[in-house]
Amino acid sequence: MKQLLAMLLAVLLIFCVAAPALAVEPTAENESPVIFMAGFISTDTVDLRTGEKVFPPTAKSIMRGLRDTVQPVMNRVLKGEFHALDYPLNQLLLALLDGIRCDENGDPVRTYTSTIFTYPDPEEIRAKYHEGVGYLASDYIYYSYDWRQEMHALADGLHDFIEYVLDATGAKTVDLIGYSMGACVLAAYLAVYGTEYLDAISFYCGAFNGSAFCGDAFKNDIDMDPDSTVAFINGFAGYDLEGEIVKTLVDLLHQKGMTDVTVAVVKRLVRSVFASTYRQALRYIFGRMPGFWAMMPYDDFDYVRNEFANGIVTDAFYEKVDFYHDVQAKIPALIEDAMQKGVAVSIVTKYGYPNVPLVASRNENSDAIVDLKYASIGATAADYNTTFPADYTQAVPGDVNYLSPDRTVDASTCAFPEYTWFMKNTTHIQLGSINPTCEVELFDYLFGEGRGTTVHNDVYPQFLVKLPDASVVPLTGDTDYSAIGDYHRSESFLVRIKRIFEDYKRLLQELFALIKK
Repeated sequence: MKQLLAMLLAVLLIFCVAAPALAVEPTAENESPVIFMAGFISTDTVDLRTGEKVFPPTAKSIMRGLRDTVQPVMNRVLKGEFHALDYPLNQLLLALLDGIRCDENGDPVRTYTSTIFTYPDPEEIRAKYHEGVGYLASDYIYYSYDWRQEMHALADGLHDFIEYVLDATGAKTVDLIGYSMGACVLAAYLAVYGTEYLDAISFYCGAFNGSAFCGDAFKNDIDMDPDSTVAFINGFAGYDLEGEIVKTLVDLLHQKGMTDVTVAVVKRLVRSVFASTYRQALRYIFGRMPGFWAMMPYDDFDYVRNEFANGIVTDAFYEKVDFYHDVQAKIPALIEDAMQKGVAVSIVTKYGYPNVPLVASRNENSDAIVDLKYASIGATAADYNTTFPADYTQAVPGDVNYLSPDRTVDASTCAFPEYTWFMKNTTHIQLGSINPTCEVELFDYLFGEGRGTTVHNDVYPQFLVKLPDASVVPLTGDTDYSAIGDYHRSESFLVRIKRIFEDYKRLLQELFALIKK
């Protein structure tokens, strides 16, 4: 008995000494690695045989395509034969997008092409852990995927990556940020895998309920007007000196009616050639791409399924896209279930811009890509650069005010108004990443000390605004302004000049403050 006891003690001693070297050091309790899921076209598509990038098109492929297209296009334009532009433009689009084409089943035509995403080394992941604070959203683990694929397959891929991260860190759960199309992947993941490995999730500028831009393009619902076009340009011009100069020139041209002429010509050109492009390049590229279908509004799905895609896809394709269409209908229930199981949920949206100025829904209040009403799961919003009528009251009455200080957003109609934040004056596109100068601070709060908080807090209340210095502050009467410009053609030239000088005065003040700092 003594010998047996000695052997057991020896084995136990050896195990206790060796275990720390064999096991992955666990993270602190309740601390989860933060995974950021990128959006549509976030990763290059390459030829796996050569490593050459096939999408986005390289400068070489663009120049090659233009060389074969410019001359026939210019010949037709000079003759006023806009109707004859369809063939060369279709050929150009098909050539530039050939590398990402899918077949009638939704599988890549070029089987040797794929997006390239390499898992980070375990050591790189573990290095993101900070003593005393754990994992930060500002030091997230980037995750991308083949955005052409259908959502069930992308949910499977995300699940594999989550397990990889958990194995690397020893953590039991992760925090997920689903950005743009990444929000679709997040919703699909909830539907397939549930919440076992989730501690906190955020739908960030999410296209998980679709975008009118995608729906209108599929429906051939194309239109333009000068006001939304100018506003869209102003929105992307930025706040620096070059951006201010661009906005000044565009707005002055707009006042003089020059944009009316330009937009009228472009509108005629677009309408002349888009009908054919719609039937050819658009249908056979994006119409056969299951991933793109995930960003279609729920109400547009049946029309696109029965009209747009009829005859160019198979039942196998429909099975893939029908899956996410069903998920869309269940998104509020999926989020509710996650909350009941203790997952901290936040929905972060942006607004203050018109939609893409080529579509019928261009006047929707949006982040310039995804409509506010979709990204927020049901917010009521005034059209861009307008406000609610003076007698408007929030649609869902109650003791809590969900009406934005600028009277453009009514959050009372959201599915989860207490957990939905609105950020004014910052656009959708952040180069496939979180803006390092502003949004990360919000996510660090939502995943850190403010985990599980509602919009009823003093640090980050429901309505925020991004200032020209890239800081994010509560939206109030003092902090409110319009990033797309408050210049209107009805103003006199002297008033317009005064506004320009006010802009440059503000820029000089910021410059001197920076120099002083």
